[in-house]
Amino acid sequence: MKARYKYRIYPNHVQIKKLSQLFGCCRYVWNQSLAHCNQLYANGVKKPSNSELQKQFITQAKRELLWLK
Repeated sequence: MKARYKYRIYPNHVQIKKLSQLFGCCRYVWNQSLAHCNQLYANGVKKPSNSELQKQFITQAKRELLWLK
C-alpha cells in the first residue's frame, strides 16, 4: 500500500519571490532542453541521455547565466 501526504504551505512574501524565481529558472532550462530535443528529432538524430542533457543545459547555463545560479 502506498501512503500519500498532502501539505499546504503558507509562504511569506520573500519566500514567494524566491519560489517564483526557482520555478522560472526550472521553466527556462526545461524549455531550452525541450527545444534542443525537438530540433534533434526533426533532424532525425537520437535524443541525448539525461546526463548529457544535464551537462549541456544545467551545468553550462549556470556558467553563462548568472541569474540561474
